[in-house]
Amino acid sequence: MSKTPLFIRIARPTYGKWLNARNRVRTAGYDLLPKQGPYLILANHTHALDPFFISSSLSVHVRWVAGAYLFKNQFINMMLGRWIGGIAKQQGRSDLQTIRDISTAFKNQEIVGLFPEGTRTWDGEPVGFDMATAKLVRIFGVPVVLMNIEGGYAQRPRWARYRRRGEITLRVVEVVDPDRLKRMPVAEILALLQDRLYFSHSAWQEKRRLGFPSSRRAEGLEKLLYLCPSCKQASTMVTEGARVRCSACQFTCELDDYDHVTVLSKEPHGIDSIPAWHNWEREELARIAFEGCNSGASGVNQSPFPPDPGVLLQRGIGKKLVTLSKRFTLTLESDCLRVRLQKPIARGPEQGESELEFSFSGMQSMIINAKSTVEFYHNDQLWRIRIVPDRSILKYVEFHTARMLQEKESLARKEVT
Repeated sequence: MSKTPLFIRIARPTYGKWLNARNRVRTAGYDLLPKQGPYLILANHTHALDPFFISSSLSVHVRWVAGAYLFKNQFINMMLGRWIGGIAKQQGRSDLQTIRDISTAFKNQEIVGLFPEGTRTWDGEPVGFDMATAKLVRIFGVPVVLMNIEGGYAQRPRWARYRRRGEITLRVVEVVDPDRLKRMPVAEILALLQDRLYFSHSAWQEKRRLGFPSSRRAEGLEKLLYLCPSCKQASTMVTEGARVRCSACQFTCELDDYDHVTVLSKEPHGIDSIPAWHNWEREELARIAFEGCNSGASGVNQSPFPPDPGVLLQRGIGKKLVTLSKRFTLTLESDCLRVRLQKPIARGPEQGESELEFSFSGMQSMIINAKSTVEFYHNDQLWRIRIVPDRSILKYVEFHTARMLQEKESLARKEVT
């Protein structure tokens, strides 16, 4: 049997060809690719369809590493697992089985694709990855194809409601030989990967000046921009067409085809781009987290965010997700997430509960997956919470990250003293 699954052999010249033509996908540097497997493809992650773009541009089959949450859906599990041969990875947690599956694929002379950042960029800037990626690259001992996906973020930002017009380029920037990797210290490998894969859309845009037009290009930005830069109120941003405004102070700005921000009302303290705005609000969130971490308060809502309406609360039981509620509110507090349900839970270990508290100290990981959903392990129990689509789920993850960093720094200071 061919290493390329039947589904891929049918889909590549049909759906794949149409997909890349529709999205104006171009390739560059493909002459550098190894003639056959095994090899590893590493790329920045910009668009929901990144693996489909790359697979459709190649004549060989790629086994993509995908988030384990996708495999919990019965149909998607069948498609990714049986039809495509995807490899599941539990995001935010160590997964030895994933490493074993990748190693087995390489032993079978197969090609594996991986996005080391683990998640798509929200603002076009690099997400980052750690030393573990460099160690794995060295251990696998296969050629490593380093690829940049150019224009993928601008054509359909993660926060956007609609696709824009514009080209996407899949560029092979380097192929690293395994013998070279063996001679390199892990720190040097990490530096190489960061240099080649840390792709900044804003820096690329400044050089290329390629527009991605759409009459509704700003719609959906409230998922990313959760703080007003003028009045600093939370969850007040409203988007329509190319404009973003604050419902509290009427601060208004406009987004152009190059994602530059032009202020039409109040001065936003020098913010002139989406990455600059996002970086400012993360700094504000870190300040709030610091105050909460050092206040000694427990269960007190020191966050500026109002409760978000929730539409799906699920608990992991075995390999399945059990729905507990579809009507509740989710509140970000200084040391926890708090869920208040309209009706008590009808079944399971939480039967009769009308309020759930998830302390940040009890969380092993927190990630965002599709449809405004946050997924996390709390005391080794998997939970999934989805809020309404016009509110930001991102703020929960970024607050949790800031809070955990503050706690680590606080513990380190105590150890020193």
